[in-house]
Amino acid sequence: MFEESVLNETVFGEPVSLHNFLRAPTDSLLCYPATKLDTECIVERIHEIKALNIEGVYCFGPKQINHWSCLGLGYCGLVLLVQCQGRVAALKVRRTDAPQNSFALEAQGLAIANRAQVGPQLFADSRNFLLMDYAIGQALDEWLLKGQSRDAALCVITRLLEQAFRLDQAGIDHGNLRCVTHHVVVHHKQPRLYQSRLYQSRLYQPVLLDFSSVSTRRRPANVTTLAQGLLWGTVIARYLKETGIEVDRQTCIQQLRAYKRSPTLNNFKRLLKLLY
Repeated sequence: MFEESVLNETVFGEPVSLHNFLRAPTDSLLCYPATKLDTECIVERIHEIKALNIEGVYCFGPKQINHWSCLGLGYCGLVLLVQCQGRVAALKVRRTDAPQNSFALEAQGLAIANRAQVGPQLFADSRNFLLMDYAIGQALDEWLLKGQSRDAALCVITRLLEQAFRLDQAGIDHGNLRCVTHHVVVHHKQPRLYQSRLYQSRLYQPVLLDFSSVSTRRRPANVTTLAQGLLWGTVIARYLKETGIEVDRQTCIQQLRAYKRSPTLNNFKRLLKLLY
């Protein structure tokens, strides 16, 4: 998905070979947060991770877990940066205390999202691992704090809502879009030549992450939930207001209700018009 995902050791440093990573004490990350190493658990997970053809693991990311730098940590899993077939990728490891007993539903939901051109591309999955494209970028709130132009912010917000609409149409509910600060990164494609500010703003691509709460059984509410998380009552709404993006709350609620009753393209377009 992203051209920067090609192996770049100047950014990520040298990876530790999978063989060395699977030795103590780093092997404990595969069964986090267990305090006592469960032999059956570690053997099962070593077998799974070897089947994914991972070549190495990077000590890289903002989260420190057991003295190892990781990309992220959630209630379902931790995310490692890995090397796979000469490229960097994100490996989500299921926590031993996760509410789900496998990644099967998340993998199914992410695969459906990928067909709708949403989310990081899923490369492979097993009971305890998800191997995905590494979505290089900044968290949405951090990106907005950089003082983005109204055009750039509007482009990102529009693209996010369009992704939510595609998820609605695909019949899946993300489940975590009210708190978008934790589930969106903004990727910036580098332009080949200087172009206009409007063109530059279109180079920003938001990516929806973390499909751990995805469901094909709930009625999809991606657009309505995301719109509320973006447009009022959150830190993101405050940052957007500072860029000049603000909508009348009552008018927006009325249009969201109309969309909820009938999630058609026309009703979605009417919602988008409120932003302009």
